[in-house]
Amino acid sequence: MSNNNYPSNQKATVCLKSNCVTVFGDTAKLVNGIAVTVAVISAIALLSKALK
Repeated sequence: MSNNNYPSNQKATVCLKSNCVTVFGDTAKLVNGIAVTVAVISAIALLSKALK
């Protein structure tokens, strides 16, 4: 019987070159939130640059 305290969808893997770390729970939510925020900011910056 598995004793997994976190639902499977609350997981994030962060890699730097060949070193990877998987985080679960609230930390995974934070990592995913940061990734989405960076993606949105990057998209806005590219759109702004394209419109100039």
